[in-house]
Amino acid sequence: MRKIYKLVIAGTLVAVMLIASTPAIASAQEAQLPERRGALIAQVAEILNIDQQELEDALKQAQLELREGNIDSRLQELIAEGTLSQQQANELKAWMESRPDVPNIPPRQLKEALEQGIITQEQVDQLKAWVEARPDVPQIGATLGERLVEEGIVTQQQADEYKAWMESRPVDIPKVGRGQLKKLLDEGEITQEQLGAFKAWIEARPDMPEVRPELQKEIGENMQERRDEITARAAEILGIDKADLEDAFKQAQSGLREQALDTRLQELVNQGEWTQQQANEFKSWIEARPDVPPLGPARQVGQPRAPR
Repeated sequence: MRKIYKLVIAGTLVAVMLIASTPAIASAQEAQLPERRGALIAQVAEILNIDQQELEDALKQAQLELREGNIDSRLQELIAEGTLSQQQANELKAWMESRPDVPNIPPRQLKEALEQGIITQEQVDQLKAWVEARPDVPQIGATLGERLVEEGIVTQQQADEYKAWMESRPVDIPKVGRGQLKKLLDEGEITQEQLGAFKAWIEARPDMPEVRPELQKEIGENMQERRDEITARAAEILGIDKADLEDAFKQAQSGLREQALDTRLQELVNQGEWTQQQANEFKSWIEARPDVPPLGPARQVGQPRAPR
């Protein structure tokens, strides 16, 4: 497994654990995690009959220990390879450890998170200042293109073409999903000419082989490995069995999922869109679903999703 994934995953896995109750890692928007985190942590603590803050502290400590260990290991490799000097490694580690204690939200979702009150303007400013203060040292992990070439998924020529295409992206178009571009146009934040230039750029995307299954598999395996390590360490800190902690997460997630379903179905009934009988039948169908991973066709990067 690539160690760069360990560095990334260790910093986000606790959040993922809070929304995933089965080995198949569930996905959710980062902006939704803080609210779900509080509800799930409270349920898990109640099931285990322990203090909620004690549980949060144990998870955070386990996450930090894992991340620090992976960072140290990776930096030592880079020093041995001659990629970094000891001084550069020390500066980079000090910078990483100085990250402000703010929610882990992707840059493109910061504006939305700010509007929703998930993060404050002061936290956004702190995060931006921290990013700008990054030491001028080489990246510590291989780029996605380098990884795909190394693993034989794409050729070097394909990787170079894709990189050149990405670098040619119109700089005056905000980095949002294509579905949000029309909204930006309607609001006057971009012009029709800018939208046309962006569409032309999308159409010029070089042909690339399907890489999603391979990446999903590797990320899933790394996530499961890191999840097990964090769970084991947190259980050790709490003085409980790892299986008990895992079962508590599964039980709590199942309860919250059922609660969310009941709330949504009741909304549909109250709005007159569904009858109570339809809601009951749908819930029974959901509860009867076999315990197997969700199935679905692979989708090419850039290919539009099927309508919901």
